[in-house]
Amino acid sequence: MRKFIYLFIFFILTGSSSLLAQSISMSPTRLFFTGNPGEKVTQTVTLQNSSEKDYVFNLNYKDWVREEDGNKVYLDAGSSKTSNASWVSTLENSVTVPAKSTKEILVTMQIPANASKSVTNSMLFFTQLPQQADQARIQNGIGIITLFEVGLHIFYTPSGNQTKSLDITNISEASNENAANRKVAVSIHNDGNTINDATVEFELTNTDSGKEIKLPAIAISMLPNTNQVVQFSLPENISGNFLGVAIIKMAGSNDLRIGEKNFKF
Repeated sequence: MRKFIYLFIFFILTGSSSLLAQSISMSPTRLFFTGNPGEKVTQTVTLQNSSEKDYVFNLNYKDWVREEDGNKVYLDAGSSKTSNASWVSTLENSVTVPAKSTKEILVTMQIPANASKSVTNSMLFFTQLPQQADQARIQNGIGIITLFEVGLHIFYTPSGNQTKSLDITNISEASNENAANRKVAVSIHNDGNTINDATVEFELTNTDSGKEIKLPAIAISMLPNTNQVVQFSLPENISGNFLGVAIIKMAGSNDLRIGEKNFKF
């Protein structure tokens, strides 16, 4: 009898992810808790299964931090200095979402009595558990079963933290040996005391011809006292003298941040 080694491959889906192939979606994908030290607060997240099969998920927690390039790094729960993973709980450690149905999960946060005035964060993962009906794809004697995880961002903001502010700290051409793929980097610091969702825009004006180039905007979300570098790809074969203007538009605010830099390409 042939023996197979089974390899489980997990795909992590976060943000506004929806799983078209498996027809599983989550709403919302971010929970924002607020309250005073010692309070217990509860919110609901909904999983929708529009497929013809049942799905079973195990619930587990992680910490995460965002690096300056925007990449998200996952850590063991409780290892980050801004972790609130130990504050969060659910009624069940695993959930089943039957075919053609929705499942509501109550997420409770017990804010510690000694909670500081800092924003904290964690991630609640819904990890698919393999079922007998899941088919393994056999390659070279290895059975490959593709599963997935759905990530729910969890944030806590103290009641008094309402200052939204972002600062442009630098604008420069990103170091790149490939002249055909030139980029401009905008460095941003969150000097407020709350989570800040924003859109970063970058425009170039040829100071000789007056021709304007508007690059696609980039959305960011930053925790307080963090830095991020947003890179914009420049058009191929760009040449001349340009004035670059970076514009930050913060969600829920009419306040703008504008920075300028002269470039010669």
